[in-house]
Amino acid sequence: MKPYVRGKNIALREVTLNDAAFLVRIRTDPELGKHLSPTAANVEAQEKYIANYLTSQTDFYFVIADYQQNALGSIRIYDIKGASFCWGSWILLKEAPATAAIESALLIYDFGFFSLHYEKSHFDVRKTNTKVVSFHTRFGARIVREDDLNYYFEFDRHAYLQTRERYDRYLP
Repeated sequence: MKPYVRGKNIALREVTLNDAAFLVRIRTDPELGKHLSPTAANVEAQEKYIANYLTSQTDFYFVIADYQQNALGSIRIYDIKGASFCWGSWILLKEAPATAAIESALLIYDFGFFSLHYEKSHFDVRKTNTKVVSFHTRFGARIVREDDLNYYFEFDRHAYLQTRERYDRYLP
């Protein structure tokens, strides 16, 4: 079993086969999943994806949950390149607490930088996902390139440490 990452108000817990229906529901929701890679509305296919993921030694797939174990969303670490991790598949239900976005981002960075000891993070965001682009630039990530569809970001541990000080009230 991979780690359970505990925050102030939420936790990141590793996905299980029992999460397949929840993940299909949020990923295929027209509003929540519109900026993600397409997912088939097939719970069995999602179970196979999760079963395959569970054999990985480098990928981490979490359900974002409150302390009553109510699932609020998902987030992943994948696409490891040397000393850099990618994170994404970041979805939060509309009814998630207002601080869940900041707290889940802090938790995934803490996990990637301090538990896994990566030096930087890389990720892409659809240009049409303006709220998330704005979130990442305010957070301190920098756009290093772009194409017609995406902005490509990098965020190193040093820059994160500065950001983390500004947002420490969201951490335990």
